[in-house]
Amino acid sequence: MKKSLIKGLVLGMVFVFSIILFSNMMNKDLTQNTAELEKPTFPVMYMEISDMLVNPMYGYQKEMQALYMRESVTPLSTTRDLTAVINPFGNKIEAVVYEVLTADGSTRIENGKLSNIKNSGDYQKVSFRLETPILMNQEYTLRFTINCVGEEPLYYYTRLVQRAGLNTSQYLEFVNNFYEKSLNREAAQELTTYIGPDENVPVTNFTQINVHSNFEQITWGSLRPTLKRKGIPLITEINETTCSIRINYGITAEDGDKQTEHFDVTEFYRMRYSQARVMLIDFERSAQQIFDGELPVLTSQGINLGVVDKDIQYLANQNADIIAFVQAGELWSYNRSANKATRIFSFREKDIVDERLDNNDHDIKIIRVEESGDVDFVLYGYNARGAHEGQMGIGVYHYSVSRNTVEELIFIQASQGYDFINEDVNALSYVSRNDKLYMLLDNNFYAVDLLERTYEVLLTEVNQDNFVASRSQSSVAWMDTKGEANQPIITMMDLDTTETREIKAEGEETLKVLGYINEDLIYGSARPADIVVDRSGNTIFGMAVVKIQNADGEILKEYHEDGKWFTGAELKDGLVELKRAVWNGTAYVATDSENIINNPQAGEETVNIHLSTNERKGVQVALDFSKSARNKSMLVLESKHEVPMTDQVIAITNNNEARPVYYVYAGGRLDSIQTRANNAIIRAEEKFGVVLNAEQQYIWERGNRQERENINLADIPEIVLAGTLDESALQEGLGSDYTVLNMTNCSLESVLYQVSQKRAVVALTATGEHVVIVGYDRFNTILYDIATGETYYSGLNDSTELVFGPAGNVFMSYIRNLPTKD
Repeated sequence: MKKSLIKGLVLGMVFVFSIILFSNMMNKDLTQNTAELEKPTFPVMYMEISDMLVNPMYGYQKEMQALYMRESVTPLSTTRDLTAVINPFGNKIEAVVYEVLTADGSTRIENGKLSNIKNSGDYQKVSFRLETPILMNQEYTLRFTINCVGEEPLYYYTRLVQRAGLNTSQYLEFVNNFYEKSLNREAAQELTTYIGPDENVPVTNFTQINVHSNFEQITWGSLRPTLKRKGIPLITEINETTCSIRINYGITAEDGDKQTEHFDVTEFYRMRYSQARVMLIDFERSAQQIFDGELPVLTSQGINLGVVDKDIQYLANQNADIIAFVQAGELWSYNRSANKATRIFSFREKDIVDERLDNNDHDIKIIRVEESGDVDFVLYGYNARGAHEGQMGIGVYHYSVSRNTVEELIFIQASQGYDFINEDVNALSYVSRNDKLYMLLDNNFYAVDLLERTYEVLLTEVNQDNFVASRSQSSVAWMDTKGEANQPIITMMDLDTTETREIKAEGEETLKVLGYINEDLIYGSARPADIVVDRSGNTIFGMAVVKIQNADGEILKEYHEDGKWFTGAELKDGLVELKRAVWNGTAYVATDSENIINNPQAGEETVNIHLSTNERKGVQVALDFSKSARNKSMLVLESKHEVPMTDQVIAITNNNEARPVYYVYAGGRLDSIQTRANNAIIRAEEKFGVVLNAEQQYIWERGNRQERENINLADIPEIVLAGTLDESALQEGLGSDYTVLNMTNCSLESVLYQVSQKRAVVALTATGEHVVIVGYDRFNTILYDIATGETYYSGLNDSTELVFGPAGNVFMSYIRNLPTKD
């Protein structure tokens, strides 16, 4: 009996011990497989101009494609002296190497190892001089390589440009003075001379402050913020006339209960130096409140996000009681029923001031929110910390609400800059129900298997004018030609099922995809005779019929009107605008549009944007539920990150040949990529930007032309003086050393930029004659008469309104190509 008792006690103890041991092992295993995001470790670099830090550069683990690294431009003085500054953040710098490359990175101009690194407080500084002269007014890539003890090399990028008559120091001082004084009402009085208030915009919206805002708005009204993180100017454009600078800094403010709110602020300045002072041409400020669930953010109907853009990205589950939203680069979810908020993903650490964590070169795209609260999302851009620190790429992630963890499914390395990745991800990035990522990248359409970590190229050389995605991006459509008859076909693809459906043209007609309204495709059909190429080189599809078709092939609506043609579609603010035109015998002339209301589909979520205004914070954004929410403190959680057991990283090789494109930069960012010079210039003129070609040559700059110019006729190619307006003939006559710039539909003022750069312009007059613009002054254009070989003056106003305007502003110019690389 006693032995049995002892045996039972022993077995019981073993059982209990086994449970404890098993439990500890399980907990240990669970703990080992989840962790917080690793802290940032990389140094940060800057350039120094007149003792001021400028152009912050963040480290990359691998070499990037130089062509796409255009975040900042560093002006080079005539002495070719440069100073770089490093914040090592605890790293021991072993060596620094610099390289000057052509803009596309294909040719090294100069390189050297910098050994004279000196300590300067918390920073390290190194000065050097370029030995090799570079071309004036041509951009180059400046790449630094930092070697830290015991670490792999890191790469840092900026652009170099050498130009005469720059006032860089004055511009930098102005920006630093402006943003700091705007935080001090008394010191800010002098800023009134730089703004032009518009009384028609009385409501304060801190996400949309500009040069027309009043003094109260410029100086933050009743918010009374305090500077938390200083800004460092980033030069995006600079020339002899103007300079554009972007700056990012952090502020804090106290609410009525003395609780601290945090804001991320980005400002853009466009300036001109005239009469020994800086003149502010354009100014934009956007403040984004960093969401904090521990503040009183709940309302009777939902959740108040505070000062953010009204077009904030959000997505709810089908029952509309769980919502995910992206705010200031962070992904949050809110469960109304459980009254719980979770910060799913963020590079930031609360109350930690570190400029690396506020790097805005990344974003998050929500793919879906499950009924359980699980969230699938795509993180793309620069990784400021974690396992992919210093990598540019596209990652697919799954958040599990039951485990409160984020799992990385795949990470695709990229070598382009953030602006270019952003263009592609917004065009298409969708995670299907069968675990595939469908995306556009570098003009290819990919299907990436998240389980096998392999990829397939579905389409190459995608023309985004002929490729569209639905609202959810679960369906895409594209136009191509198939078969012996080269028959135009539209292919629709359901990305969840991979099923495809073809739409074939009738007879000799050509089809064109126009876009989606919700999940229904809009396309048109045009007869060959109704497709014309205008003088600017753009193909105009005169579509007699436009149809709306659902995924099952059912035609939901058809639009047609005798004597009118549809020429395109634009989706904006919940409305599809079908552009229409009439034929005047020689060209299409725009007329009234046909509008289609983009009604939400039945069963969609019923979470809505709600705007409110108060005196302290101005316009605020809230997300309102259809049912009343709880107006009390909520539970706030922070997700953990699952440590992957296998390598989730893949690299995609793109073998596409480079295409002739034009990059439009405006507001300190890549605005758009155009395939024709005239469209790029028109866009840049509208956005106060610049245009560069694929070799990063300046094609056009807003406001940067000399007051007068007169080109020597001997310096103008003979084919140009011959006055041909045939683009193909002009290109053939110029040869491979030049590229023709068709500038039809551009304004005369913008065309004169070419003349300012000593590039003549062939033009059509109202009488049908061909002339060559060879110069101008403050009051006249100087025209070359092809028949007589003489030059004569024509008043600027007459040239605009009587000579070139009535002829349709038909202009042809050219640019000399950079020398061919060996």
